[in-house]
Amino acid sequence: MPEAKPNRAGTRRPRAPRSGQTGPAAEPDAPAPAARRRPPARRPPARRPAPAAREIDLIETGSREHYEDAALYDYEYRRRRADVTFYRELARRRLGGSGRILELGCGSGRVTVPLARDGHEVVALDRSRPMLDRLRARVAALPAAAAARITPAEGDLRSFEVPGAFPLVIAAFNVLEHLYTRGEVDACLRSVAAHLAPGGVFAFDVQLPDLGWLLRDPGKRWARTRFTDPTTKRRMLYSTNHDYDPISQIALIRLYYDPVDPVDGPGHGHGHAGGDGPGHVVQLSQRKFFPAELEALVSHAGMRVLERFGDFSFGPLGPGAESQVLVCQVAPTKTRDRPRAP
Repeated sequence: MPEAKPNRAGTRRPRAPRSGQTGPAAEPDAPAPAARRRPPARRPPARRPAPAAREIDLIETGSREHYEDAALYDYEYRRRRADVTFYRELARRRLGGSGRILELGCGSGRVTVPLARDGHEVVALDRSRPMLDRLRARVAALPAAAAARITPAEGDLRSFEVPGAFPLVIAAFNVLEHLYTRGEVDACLRSVAAHLAPGGVFAFDVQLPDLGWLLRDPGKRWARTRFTDPTTKRRMLYSTNHDYDPISQIALIRLYYDPVDPVDGPGHGHGHAGGDGPGHVVQLSQRKFFPAELEALVSHAGMRVLERFGDFSFGPLGPGAESQVLVCQVAPTKTRDRPRAP
C-alpha cells in the first residue's frame, strides 16, 4: 500500500490581519504588509494516460495469435486433462445423462468432444477460425451420433447470440482472461445470463494471480522446453517471458519458438538453439482477476457465485491454488420493502 501523503491543510498558518485591523504585535511605524498573492489554482488530479497504440495492438494481437496454429496448440496442451474431467463431472451433476451446453471459447474441441461423447448437445462457440476449422475436422472423424451433438458457432465473447436457452454454460481454460476491461467482462456475463435457462448455471475457470510469477524479470527467458513441432517436424526450443501492468492487470506474454540446430561431434549430442534459421515470437495477452474482484464483477452483472473451487477436483480455494473455478447463477431479483402504512 503506498505511503499516505501528508495533508497540506494539516498545518495551520497564522491568519494575516484584515484591512484596518491591528494585530497584537503590530507597531505604528511598521511597513505596510505586502499584498497577498492569490493562491495558485489547483490542478485537477493527474489521470492515467490511455494505453499507447502499441500496447493496444499487443493486447489485440495477444488475444488471437496463440490460436492461429491449431495443431501446435493441441500438441502443447495434449496432456491437460484435469479440467476436462471437472466439466464432464459438473455436467453429469447438473444435467444428468444428457442436456444442452453452451461452451464459450471452445477452441479445437478439447472439452467439447468429451462432453458430446457423454451424450450432451454442445453449441461450441469461438471467434478463432483456425480453431473452429480444427474442431470441424475432429467432428468429422467422430461417430455419427456424437458428431450430430456438436454445433460449431463463430462469435465474440462480448456480444454472442445463439438460439435457445441452456441449463449449463461453460468457459474452460482461462477463456475469460481475454476480457481486458470491466466493460468487456460485464458484457460477456450479461450475454451469458441472457442465454441461461431458468435455474441454469455458468461455470468457468481463470488463474489465481501469482505475484511471484507476474513480477518475474521480463528480460529473462523462462520455462525452456525442447519439443518437435507436430507440423514441420523440426526440433524447437520453447521459452517465455512477459510484462505485467499492475494497473490494467494485463500480462503481455511472449512465447518464443527457436529452432534447434543439431551439431555432430563428441559432446554436442543435445545441439544448440538459434542456428537453424530464425525463430518466431507469439504474443499472448491475459487479464488477471483477483478473487474478491472477480466475485464483485459477477455480482455487478446481476449474477451470484454459487460455488467456488481452487482446483478441478472440487477442492476449496486457498493460497496455494493455481486456478479459481466458479459456478454462477443469475441472482434473484430483489424486491424493495414497501413502507408500512401508519
